[in-house]
Amino acid sequence: MKNIVIFGTGAAGRAIYRAIATNNNIVAFIDNNKQNQGSKYMDIPIYSVDEILGLEFDFVYIGGIWADEMEAQLLNLGLKSDKIMVLDEKDISFSTPIRERLTDEIMRVLDRYFNEIEMDYFICNSGLISILRGRALSVVSDVDLYVMRYGDLEFLAKNLPNLLGGEYQVNLRYIQDDIRLKSGDIKRITITNSDGVVIDIGFFDDYGKFKICDYDDGRFFYFPRAIFDGGFDRINYKDFSLSVLKNYHQYLCFMYGENYIEIPKRFSSNDYLNLKTKAELDSLNI
Repeated sequence: MKNIVIFGTGAAGRAIYRAIATNNNIVAFIDNNKQNQGSKYMDIPIYSVDEILGLEFDFVYIGGIWADEMEAQLLNLGLKSDKIMVLDEKDISFSTPIRERLTDEIMRVLDRYFNEIEMDYFICNSGLISILRGRALSVVSDVDLYVMRYGDLEFLAKNLPNLLGGEYQVNLRYIQDDIRLKSGDIKRITITNSDGVVIDIGFFDDYGKFKICDYDDGRFFYFPRAIFDGGFDRINYKDFSLSVLKNYHQYLCFMYGENYIEIPKRFSSNDYLNLKTKAELDSLNI
């Protein structure tokens, strides 16, 4: 039995724990989130990533969309590459029975609410791909929803806490440096609960020939505006349906490539096809 450190206590870290805990001794978690450092998960201590060289272990396990960045951080700290184990996409399941039930439950609530207030939204990215693969929404780390106006995001930030009640936390992330929005504006709404449900709500803004939304590393997802011109449709999921772009196939191809339906061995943020800096977007808009 090997002594293992797991990088991260978010959805990916917890999924790695479920995948390997039975046959390994999990001695620690490491996390970049200062709020988690010094606490415990599953009665296992959580340390700062910077403390990794002071821990005794055989391997560090990493996985999820930020695996490349995690690996680079560990190598920069002086950890040898043969100490780092990367779990493939197929080896990590974010889903548990309760997470599946609650993810479906809140998606019903949100879809009904969007319809009642007549607000356009659409599900996309890995959540939509999961539906197209015939799998549950809970198998991905988070479900991405988007609205089409910044005012809609402000409205939801104000009203979702009352709609969802005390079982869910509605957290706001704010803009620091954006093309169109000013610093301090809402970037994203994240809905979470103690069972690992994560729903992200963002919005797309116009920027020249494109629709764009902010990514977490200073770059921007961009799409041709024509993809959004077709309006919205419904896609069946289990015994209900959700809103999608009519041109969702073009959207997914532009973001992931034509083989998006296939489960990749490993997917990281570097595999997105449509991430650009402001300077790169400006050159495309000429």
